[in-house]
Amino acid sequence: PAAAENSAPKESSKRFMVQVSAKSRKAGQLSSIFQPLAPVGKDVQLTTIRQCSLQDGGMCLGLDFTVLKEKPDVVVKNLLYACQQEKMTIMDMNDSVKDFNWKSRYANRYVLTLVQKPNISSTCLCEVLGAIGSNRINIIKIERLSARDIASLQFTVSLPDDLTSDDFASKMVEVSKRQGADIAIQRDDLERWMRRLVVFDMDSTLIQQEVIDELAKLAGVEAKVKEITEAAMRGELDFFGSLKSRVALLKGHNAEELFAKVKANLIFTPGAKRLCTCLKRLGFKTAVISGGFLPVAREVQRELDLDYAFANTLEVDETTGLLTGQTSGPVVTPQRKRQLLATIANVEGCEIQQTIAVGDGANDIPMLHAAGLGIAFCAKPKVQEVSRYRINQMDLSTVLFLIGISERAMDRLALECPCH
Repeated sequence: PAAAENSAPKESSKRFMVQVSAKSRKAGQLSSIFQPLAPVGKDVQLTTIRQCSLQDGGMCLGLDFTVLKEKPDVVVKNLLYACQQEKMTIMDMNDSVKDFNWKSRYANRYVLTLVQKPNISSTCLCEVLGAIGSNRINIIKIERLSARDIASLQFTVSLPDDLTSDDFASKMVEVSKRQGADIAIQRDDLERWMRRLVVFDMDSTLIQQEVIDELAKLAGVEAKVKEITEAAMRGELDFFGSLKSRVALLKGHNAEELFAKVKANLIFTPGAKRLCTCLKRLGFKTAVISGGFLPVAREVQRELDLDYAFANTLEVDETTGLLTGQTSGPVVTPQRKRQLLATIANVEGCEIQQTIAVGDGANDIPMLHAAGLGIAFCAKPKVQEVSRYRINQMDLSTVLFLIGISERAMDRLALECPCH
């Protein structure tokens, strides 16, 4: 392309854009097509070539080139004859091609990820495409991320200069709510591929239970704990105050017995093991940072093969083995979650922008905002309102779609992993 820009075309030169298709693909196909151009040598300058494979086994090919010699139509005629010999269909042949600014193709470029399970409905797709069109957004390409069903599509788009990604994202939030789909918009740049650390909340994220509620059931104080939780949700108690009150109700119970029963009955969120297995194979570091309790966090760490685990520690009387009703050590508050994210990133030698955080509760908000990609997973309404990225499909492996990993790639990674 650089050579083409710098060379002054001869008066007899002519530019062509050719599009052909074939019902099947075979080895040597493209070599046969280009054979007629070989004798012409430097008198043909190729501007671009693009090929896409079709699901039925066929292919489409686009060529943009200039013939810098007399009788350029003869060269193109030979090329088209070679295509017909390969049983290709000529879709379009244009010899009145205007100069195309390729730089504009990469300006304001974003990736829109659409997920709706079990399948993306035609109504949902129609509204998404309608929103894209009404905002004068150019679709560069569409890729299918899901393998078995049309559950996830990735659109690479170019936004007009007068439309910000925030404005477009706000419009797509309304589409998402109406259609019950997850829609994420990210800038299509290297930063998207440079993430190295993924940090998870535990309760109602990696696992489907709330550990304090499970402990309360076993201790016979479920109703009282529920009252405190509801007071905290009304804003009558802060996080530290509500934790202190609930932990006090566990006083006098055998710590080892309580936690053994909770750990034996953990219910992992669908997709959690698949997600963590794939992240491990891709070289990501992973962590659980929980406002829950360390014995359970360590069990989750062991089961999912995570690199780090941080949570609250319940104080245990060393003589009796009974809970004292207090915590020991630093409490994992919302601010401490954010600090731990930054600390782990620093230990692993990566920038905070290279991190991903996933959580569902209000205490996760500072961590979600600090991370390069903060994902509210099946989150409380308050968290969804202040989060740029949301997943409401009850499948944690959906996180992989947001980082551009297809379902077929997930399958390969899971098969290759020796640990699961």
